[in-house]
Parts: sequence; structure tokens; C-alpha cells
Amino acid sequence: MTRAPGRARQVVVSDPLWEIFSTMAEETGNRVDDLVNLSMFEMAVRLGYVNPVSRDMPPPMEESEMGAFSAKATRSPAPDKRYPTNRAPKESAKVPPPAPPAASAGMSKRPPRPVPRQASGKIEDKGLYIVKEDGSMDKIDKDIFIIGRSSKSDLVINSVKVSREHAIITKERGDHYIEDLGSANGTWYKGEKIEKMKVSDGDEIFICDEKFKFIVR
Repeated sequence: MTRAPGRARQVVVSDPLWEIFSTMAEETGNRVDDLVNLSMFEMAVRLGYVNPVSRDMPPPMEESEMGAFSAKATRSPAPDKRYPTNRAPKESAKVPPPAPPAASAGMSKRPPRPVPRQASGKIEDKGLYIVKEDGSMDKIDKDIFIIGRSSKSDLVINSVKVSREHAIITKERGDHYIEDLGSANGTWYKGEKIEKMKVSDGDEIFICDEKFKFIVR
């Protein structure tokens, strides 16, 4: 029994593909290396590296082995559909999911509960308040807080000197700003008319002649 000239070579084959070829070898009565040779031969023909040959001419493997393979290959799909990925893989042939990092190997499936914060005596979520001269206060709990004479304002000032929408307080990236809306009599801080300024704890502003103080608590 004469084998086609060749020598042993080392190639890297993925585990799922090797298992599929092993199954094919068992079902057809051939060896895995013969099936690999046949696959390489047919690929070379398709890509034009080898001239097409008649079906009567055996590929480079033992004639007796090729005969046994051809007899069983009549039940196989057409040559262009014999690539192993067209077969329904067995459970063992599925590509396993990537292994988790070694650092997470001991982690449980349920994420750990967050560590409760220890009482430090500080107020975590501080709020900004605007205090009127009579001591009453309003919390700035909106991203846009409108001050004006209009009844739709968040802080209503009943004075003809105050514009209907006089100024707004906005929250931007965690900080609060007060901005004058082009009012007739302006918004003032330390005797200077402002257009927009950042608000800090203890700041006092005047809207016309109405005094207000900001506190954080």
C-alpha cells in the first residue's frame, strides 16, 4: 500500500475543528490526517493553485482509503458544503466562552452588597436655600429656579420694580449660578450689577431693593 509522498508537519488546529474532523473520520472510516489532506487538496483546487482534476482521479492519499471514503461520501453534501461548520456541532464541539479573569475566579455570581456608609456626623446631600429678609426660606431643588414678579415664578417677588422673570438660578455640574435675565433694575452683588455669578454659602444678593441670602445646609 503506497502513500502519496509527504512528511509529517506540525500545524495548529482549534479544538472544536479537530473534534469535528475526528467525528468525520469515525463516520467515514478514514483517518483525520487523510481528511485534512483531502480538504487542503480541494481548497488548493478551488483557489487555482492546483489544476482541477477529474473525479476519477484520487486526491493525494492511499487508493484503498480513498475508495472507502468515496463510498461513504456519496451520502455527504456537495463538495462546497462539506466544510465542518455546515454540520450541526455536538455539544462538546461548541467553542467555550472566554474564561473570566483570574482575579474574579473566586467571586460569587451575585454582586457584593455595597459597604454601608458609616455615620460621620456630616450631611451627605447638602441643599442650597435662598433666605428672605423676614427669615423665610425656599429650597433650590430644581435645575432652573426662576425669580420674578410673575405668579408662575418659583420665587415670587410682589414688587413693581421686579421684572416678571427677573433672574434664574441654575445648577451646572454640581454648582449653582444666579443669572440676571436682562431685567430693568438688575441683580446686584456687593454693590455691583451682575450678569451671572457662581453662588456660594453666605452670599447676599439684591434684586432691586429686595435682599436675599444663600445658605447651604
